[in-house]
Amino acid sequence: MAKTVNFVSLLQMVQEYISQNYAAALSDKKKLGQLRSYIDKYLNDTGYVVDGFTTEELSKRLYSEMAEYSILTPYLGKDTIEEININGWDDICITYCTGKMQKLKEHFFSPQHAVDIVKRLLHHSGMIIDNATPMAQGHLPGNTRITALKEPIVDADRGISVSIRLLHPSKVNREQIINGGTGTQQMIDFLCMCLRYGISFVVAGATSSGKTTLLNALLTSVPNYKRIFTIESGSRELSLVSFKKGKVVNNVVHTLSRPSDNPAYDITQEDLVVASLRFNPDIVVVRLCRRDRRSPSSCMRISSKITPVRSWTFPSV
Repeated sequence: MAKTVNFVSLLQMVQEYISQNYAAALSDKKKLGQLRSYIDKYLNDTGYVVDGFTTEELSKRLYSEMAEYSILTPYLGKDTIEEININGWDDICITYCTGKMQKLKEHFFSPQHAVDIVKRLLHHSGMIIDNATPMAQGHLPGNTRITALKEPIVDADRGISVSIRLLHPSKVNREQIINGGTGTQQMIDFLCMCLRYGISFVVAGATSSGKTTLLNALLTSVPNYKRIFTIESGSRELSLVSFKKGKVVNNVVHTLSRPSDNPAYDITQEDLVVASLRFNPDIVVVRLCRRDRRSPSSCMRISSKITPVRSWTFPSV
């Protein structure tokens, strides 16, 4: 006989049941696949149901709470979504690639529930957020960037504030930039000429203003036999590797800095700039340089090191 309970109570009971009988399914990633079958068994044995859920939906949601990312799971990785903003535990907003914004009807159960799920997200990049370290930046596989703030930076009753940016490979080329009115033919020709003749330059602008889109488009003018070494922070947005008949035809090395709470394991963009010179690059691209208040000249130091070591001659553009 079916017994109706609320979802939070059922989740607690299922977690306790799994912990007591199948603890390895929670601690061993290799056994995570068995977790869903244990949840199904518990629901069948107890007869518990939750209003508004079918048995299949309930099992899937319980699994998502225990092994995935709760209500965020369906939205992560979607190519139609640009950003997920968690303004507080009960306020989540989705921004689509079209610019449309939508508030989710669903939300976390409590401030602590929101914090727990975000900690799970940050675990992928080895980052920790707690009262001692209330600000953290990390990433997920598939070019998803996470920036999170918790108390005391945000109010305790809000739990946590998070920006999750889903970074999609740019498909905009130079012709589309010109046809769309973003730049003229002369502007694009000038920037391509700077690239070709080894002149360093900086692309700056506000968030989502098209900096990376422009860089991706400009760098397609570099001949395949010239080596491009890219250095990015947190997640990779530049997508420059070209294929023809299943084979790579150009010469690109993509790298990511790796922040860490332990300085011994911290790999900065400056470290990668030094390493890049051992790869005999023609062009070094440092993306996402931010000024650090603790080191006001940090951006200048990076800029001074990215001058291409050689130039080459091309026909006029």
